[in-house]
Amino acid sequence: MTFLSAPFFLFFPVVVLGYHLLPRGYKAPWLLLASWFFYLCAGPEYAPFLLFAILLSYGAGRLLEGGRRRWAVAGTIVLCAGLLFVFKYLNFACSLAAGALAALGLSVSAPVFHLLLPAGISFYLFEAMGYVIDVYRGKVPAQRSLLRHALFLSFFPQLLSGPIARAPQLIPQLEKLPPVTWDGLREGLFRFLWGAFKKMVLADRLAILVQTVFAAPGDFGRLQVALAAVAFSLQIYCDFSAYSDMAIGAARAMGFTLTENFRAPYLARTIQEFWRRWHISLSTWFRDYLYFPLGGSRRGKVRTWVNVLIVFAISGLWHGAGLTYLAWGLLNGAYQVAGSITAPVRKRLRGAVGLKEDSFLTVWLQRGITFVLATGAWVFFQASSLDLAGQMYAGLFAGPAWVFTSMGLDRWDLLVAAAGLLLLFWVDLLEEKKPLPERWRALPLPARWAAALALLLAAAVFGCYGPGYDAQSFIYFQY
Repeated sequence: MTFLSAPFFLFFPVVVLGYHLLPRGYKAPWLLLASWFFYLCAGPEYAPFLLFAILLSYGAGRLLEGGRRRWAVAGTIVLCAGLLFVFKYLNFACSLAAGALAALGLSVSAPVFHLLLPAGISFYLFEAMGYVIDVYRGKVPAQRSLLRHALFLSFFPQLLSGPIARAPQLIPQLEKLPPVTWDGLREGLFRFLWGAFKKMVLADRLAILVQTVFAAPGDFGRLQVALAAVAFSLQIYCDFSAYSDMAIGAARAMGFTLTENFRAPYLARTIQEFWRRWHISLSTWFRDYLYFPLGGSRRGKVRTWVNVLIVFAISGLWHGAGLTYLAWGLLNGAYQVAGSITAPVRKRLRGAVGLKEDSFLTVWLQRGITFVLATGAWVFFQASSLDLAGQMYAGLFAGPAWVFTSMGLDRWDLLVAAAGLLLLFWVDLLEEKKPLPERWRALPLPARWAAALALLLAAAVFGCYGPGYDAQSFIYFQY
């Protein structure tokens, strides 16, 4: 059951109505029941893993409250990381080991383990580890209610693909159980509609072009390969930010506030700023629980650069067990290291040519360069192998400029995508000063209804549908 499926459109109103009408003592159990039903729809076989994460982190929190400290934290991290390794990275590690032995002249066949990958495991295990570390650091008291702790880890809007919840932000809301209000309901539903528009009209349409060109880059010209790379850069933004919008909107409709996960990332002026705007809940998780413990920027420049590369290498592997994800993470880390090294030179160069730091030309030149760098790295993320990524890069510089063959979209699809992307660009510019929900709330009533109906009709008429008229699966469901 995904956010854009018929079962969810039946499930969600029942959940909101029940939460609103039930007495306070029954609200949390109702939400927990609904969340577990939502997760079981993804696959009953996944339930033991979520239950293990709940019981492990709850028990560790209670142990920390009792004064036994370091081993409880270390044990939680080892068990969570070990579980993630076995089900997500074991085959990858075996293949790397076999490759290393082959390089030494030893012919070894790597074993292949047919293991399931539980839905949302990368997200709720990170939430569990973050909770235990926060209890250890004294940022949040250990949760005494097992029910409330279970709801924290399994709250259905953010369960499968985030945003990654942080205990100090979400647990107080679960204790207070905010009421359903008309303002929250309409703002949440509008945010959900905006996410549905980005997913169905933009992300799933761009996916057709991306898949067509990435399947055989040698069949297309340089400009078409470049267009496909740009299209994927926009597709993954529309796809993942759409899920975050719908998760935040669904929670807001019930009165809850989840962490914002995107803030117009392609308006960033540096790669470092890009990562402060992209997948914010994951970026801040790695910053607080990995980068800072490694020493952050407190131990000199070289150590800082090493820490950045370590964090981004692990971030790349978090997204997937493959060398392409590792390359993507390391490239983003290398961008930041190179940016730090060249910052004084670039500043002097701007001064020499008369570019002021915050002038219109400087700002948009930096944004353009950052977008190109991010897009270049995304090629590794989308490519199924390093060889395919190499073909994509080679396709940018070799062969004809354009080959007159279909890229999967006709002219009308391209016009719809272009119009939708212009709207997205305009909204991102507006959100630099004020968030979209606040702007929508400030509109007169007729304008609010017109905007909501326009998004609903656009998704219904121009949306791309999968089997059974459901939207395509979200990209981040595989992580």
